[in-house]
Amino acid sequence: MNKDLTIDKKRINRQFMHYVIPSMIAMLFSGFYSIVDGLFVGNSIGNVGLAAINLVYPIQVVLNATATGVGIGGSVLVSIYRGEGKERDMEHSAMQTIILLLIFGAILPVFFLGTKGIILNFLGAEGAIYKGADDYITTILIGGMLPVLGNGLNPIVRNQGKPIVATQNMVAGLVTNIVLDYVFIYKMNLGMFGAALATITAQGVVATMNVIYVVKLNHKNFKMDYILPNIAKIKRIMKIAVSPFGQTIVPSIIIILTNWKCIEYGGDGAVAIYSVISYVLACAQLLIQGIGDGVQPLFSYYFGANKERELHYVYNKAFFLCSIFSVFLMVMTMVFSVQLAKYFNISPELMNETALALKTTAFAYAFFGVTRVTSAYFYATNHTKFSNLLIYIEPIVIAPAMLWIFTELFGLSGVWMAYPAIQLILSSISLVLKSPNMEHKKELKVATVQ
Repeated sequence: MNKDLTIDKKRINRQFMHYVIPSMIAMLFSGFYSIVDGLFVGNSIGNVGLAAINLVYPIQVVLNATATGVGIGGSVLVSIYRGEGKERDMEHSAMQTIILLLIFGAILPVFFLGTKGIILNFLGAEGAIYKGADDYITTILIGGMLPVLGNGLNPIVRNQGKPIVATQNMVAGLVTNIVLDYVFIYKMNLGMFGAALATITAQGVVATMNVIYVVKLNHKNFKMDYILPNIAKIKRIMKIAVSPFGQTIVPSIIIILTNWKCIEYGGDGAVAIYSVISYVLACAQLLIQGIGDGVQPLFSYYFGANKERELHYVYNKAFFLCSIFSVFLMVMTMVFSVQLAKYFNISPELMNETALALKTTAFAYAFFGVTRVTSAYFYATNHTKFSNLLIYIEPIVIAPAMLWIFTELFGLSGVWMAYPAIQLILSSISLVLKSPNMEHKKELKVATVQ
């Protein structure tokens, strides 16, 4: 890595804002797809509709997580080659990523359509909730290629230096979703099917716009051998993809674990309360994740270019920004907890418990930023061992342990109290892994040679 004593902070700051702000907006809008469905369904169908969407949300997220993981895995490789000045490898990696997205976009929906009954029973769906969940997820899976392409190509567009274009495409999809939710649910009374149809159509808009832009940007440099499988590049893409895949899917695993505890300690009412919490949590997590995803092109570029000082300057800047937003989101959720519950049309008898649960879980937001930006730093610099540890230790060890301990001590209230404890532990581990005493800097140099 370079040892220059000075860096061009003004230029880096401009790059930082150019990538981070559009990425934050894009990630926030990506979470709005399901949240918009929740708002319309909650106000038209009620608690049963909310619980149904919440129960099948993990299936939908597997599609999005796969797309995000592969897309970011490829885009990290693109940025590293860009920093190394290897244009042919950069373009080849982008094409290999697109082919992987097409493969996963074809396989995953077929798999889930064939196993959805088993999965719905596993997730705890029964009666009216089962019927609504089945109507919703079947429609989503029929059009499953669309969210995979839309979400997977977004990082490629961003890492080719067009973060604003990627955000504009996402906004176009959100507007489409809102309009079609209103038409399908309120005007045509299509219920859960209408909510899913609006979502999948909107994701189709995003996918179409991203495909058109990627083709337009790369068709002049396209070579036929780019579509031939390159095992070395595919391995690197998939190795990196494991971390952003986990970062996207872990919240859904937590949803499953928490739903089980809600059913055990509070029944359908507790599940409805948690559906509101999960929507608000998703907004906060995606906004913070947007910062990590936004700086990823810069992390990877400076890593590929062997610019250590610039790399750590960007990390510190992202860390500070994440911390500010985390605290801001915590305070806003606490202040507007009652209003947030009302937006989802929670029944009056559940209103006080929902507001209290929102305030309790909001303490977790203060720690989101530490983990998100640190894990993004690790996978963006090819140091996936630490990023995988940070991401997967939560659903495998920390979350089950904290949910069990707190519910044993405090019942249903312990479900909400477990969240701040989980995030506090994760952020502490993050700071240890990123500390100067760790030996990962040497490994980063080795990865550069590889």
